[in-house]
Amino acid sequence: MTDSRQQVRIQQADFNVDAEVSALRAGDGRVGAVCAFVGTVRDAAGAVQTIELEHYPGMTERAIAAMIDAARARFGILGARVVHRVGRLSAGERIVL
Repeated sequence: MTDSRQQVRIQQADFNVDAEVSALRAGDGRVGAVCAFVGTVRDAAGAVQTIELEHYPGMTERAIAAMIDAARARFGILGARVVHRVGRLSAGERIVL
């Protein structure tokens, strides 16, 4: 099941959490709560300066969309947005929403 509120984006640029949550909630009065998870590059004991994330275009989006569909079926969620960054990221930077 896909709708305009189920969005998966893979990108190099950073993202704005507030803008993404607002877009998820837009126009749907049924939404009573929004949960967000923001993952960042951890600096384990000062050993990590940067990481490089790669992906397989098309396959990555399909795999994430399948996880959203499973969550929709299992938990009855109304919508989801996933933004996952790729490329070179430094310690402390956001990776995923």
